[in-house]
Amino acid sequence: MKGTDEIRTYSFDNDGLNELKSFEYGKNWPVVYLIHNNQDLYIGETTSAEVRMSQHLSNNEKNYLEEIAIVFDHKFNKSVILDYEQRLIKYCSVDSRFQNILNKNKGQQAIHDYYNRDEYRSDFERLWNSLKSMGLADYTLHKIENENIFKFSPYNCLTGEQNEVGTDIIMDIIDTFTNDKMGVSLVNGCAGTGKTVVAISIINSLMNTLDIEEDSVGEFDDDIDKQKIAALKELKDYILKERNGKPFKIGFVLPMPGFRRTISNVFKECGNGLVKDMVIGPCDVVKADYDILFVDESHRLSKRKNLTGYGSFDSTSRKLGLDPNETNQLEWVLNCAKHVVLFYDQYQAVKSSDLTASEYQDTLNKYSVSLNHHELKTQMRCKGGAPYIEYIKAIMNCTSTAFKTIENYNFLLFDDPNKLIEEIRKKDDQYTLCKTVAGFSWDWKTKPSKKPKDDLDTYLSLVEKDEYDISFGEQHYIWNLWNEDWITRKDSHYTIGCIHTTQGYDMNYVGVIFGKEIDYDPVSNSIVIDLNEYRDKKVKAGMVEAELKKLIINTYTTILARGIKGCYVYACNKNLQNYLRKFIAAANDYTLK
Repeated sequence: MKGTDEIRTYSFDNDGLNELKSFEYGKNWPVVYLIHNNQDLYIGETTSAEVRMSQHLSNNEKNYLEEIAIVFDHKFNKSVILDYEQRLIKYCSVDSRFQNILNKNKGQQAIHDYYNRDEYRSDFERLWNSLKSMGLADYTLHKIENENIFKFSPYNCLTGEQNEVGTDIIMDIIDTFTNDKMGVSLVNGCAGTGKTVVAISIINSLMNTLDIEEDSVGEFDDDIDKQKIAALKELKDYILKERNGKPFKIGFVLPMPGFRRTISNVFKECGNGLVKDMVIGPCDVVKADYDILFVDESHRLSKRKNLTGYGSFDSTSRKLGLDPNETNQLEWVLNCAKHVVLFYDQYQAVKSSDLTASEYQDTLNKYSVSLNHHELKTQMRCKGGAPYIEYIKAIMNCTSTAFKTIENYNFLLFDDPNKLIEEIRKKDDQYTLCKTVAGFSWDWKTKPSKKPKDDLDTYLSLVEKDEYDISFGEQHYIWNLWNEDWITRKDSHYTIGCIHTTQGYDMNYVGVIFGKEIDYDPVSNSIVIDLNEYRDKKVKAGMVEAELKKLIINTYTTILARGIKGCYVYACNKNLQNYLRKFIAAANDYTLK
C-alpha cells in the first residue's frame, strides 16, 4: 500500500484485498476508486471498497488490471462520490495518461446538485493534482477544460433538463421506427444551452445501445436516468428483433465547415462508436442511406440565394429530384432519413442564404411528419446565465430600460478599442480561448488567394508591409486568415475574428467591436444600419434593408453570447457607444482586476 493523504493504492489481487480490509475507509464508507494497468482504466464509486474490489476481481473483464487507487475523505457522502466519479470519467477520458477508459456509461448520468457542491468541486482540483503527482494523470485541469474534446465530449454530464430532452428524443426515435413513419424532433434552444453537447450525447447513446445491460440502472440513479436506460433497452430490443442486430446508420450534419472540422476531430478522438465520417455537411446527406440524421445549428441550413458556389447545391438538389431554385438544405435532410433531429435557434441566422424562420416552418409543413417539439432553456455556457442572455437581447432590441448588474460575469464597455484588444490578449495569455471579434464594416484586404502560415510572424509581417484590414489610430490589425479552427490557433488573438469563426464555439472572454455599419438612433430608440458601411457583399446582395438589419442584429447578439467568463465591448459610432453606456459598466483599472 502507498499513496497520499486522500488516495491509497493497493495491488489489484487477493493480497491487496486483504490489505484493504484493514483500512478504516475500506468498508462501509463512500469512496471513489480507479482500477488500472499501464493502459486501461476503470473508474467507480462504492460504499464498500472491500466488497466492490472482491466483485471486480471475480469479473473476467477487469481482473487483468493491476492496481486500485481508493479516493477517500471523512467528509464524503453518496452525492459527492457520484459527482466525483462522473468528473473523473470525463477528465480522464480527455487526459492522455490512459489509452482506454473502460466505463460503459462514460459518465453520462444527469448532473445533480447537493449540499456544499461548490466546496467539494473546489477540492476536486487538489484531488486531480494528487493523481498527477502519482502518475495517474498527465495534464492540468485548465488544459483539459480548454480542449475541444472536453467541451464537446459525449462523456459530458448532462443537466436534468438536457437529459430529459435527450430521453424524449430517444422515445421519438422509437416511435418513428416501431410505427414505420417519418419523424422529426425539433429542439429549440438559444446560444449556450448545450445543443451540440446534447446532440453528441444522444448519438453516443444510440451508437452504444447494444451494450446496454439489464443491471445498468443503479439504486441511486434518479428517475430521468432510469427512463433513459429504459428507453435505450426498448430501442435495443427493436434493433435485435426487427433489424437483426443491425445498428442505425447515423449522420451528424453541421452546416459550418470550420465547426464541422472541429467536431469531426472530436469524434475521431473519442472513439467508443463515434467515427469522424459520421460528421458531414448538408451536401453529404445523399451519399449514404441514413436512418437518422442529426442537424446542429440547423438555422444555418441554406437556400440557393447568395451562396459562394451554386454547383454543389444544384447537383445535390437534382439528385433528390428537387428544383434548385425552389428547395433548400432542410428539405434535403428531410428526404434523406426516416428520423431527423433538428437543433434550432432562429436568432442565430446570420447570412442571407440562411433560411428565415418562416421558410424553415414552411419547409417542415410540406412534409407529412410526426413533429415533436422540445426546448432547452437553461444557460450552460455563460457564467452570467439566462439573465445575461436576456439582457443582451433586450439591449439589442432596444427594450431594456435600466442598468442591470450581471452576477459572476465581467461585462464591460471600453472607450478605446486598442485597450479592449490589449486586455483580451492579456486574458488569452492567462486563460487561453480569449479573442476579439468585429462586425463587417472593414474590407478584407488581407484575404489571400493562397493562404500564408497563420501565426504571429505572418501577422506582424503583413502589418509591417501595410497589408492590414482594420485601424484604430496608429494600431493596425488583420482579419483572421483562416476560418477553420481560428478559435484554437495559437496566435489568433493577434487577429480579429468574425461571426463565421466563432459560431458554435465557446470562448473564456470575448471582445466585441461594433463596426461603423451599426448605430443607435435616440429619436426612434432603435438600432439603425448604414448599408454603405456594411462590407459583407454576399450577405448584402439582394437583401431588403429590414431583413439585413435583422441579420446584423442577430450577428452581434450571437457573438455577445460567446464568452464564458466575460464580454468586453466597444462601438465605433458615438451614438451607439453612448447608448451602450446606459447598460454596460465602464472598463477601468478597478473593473479589470
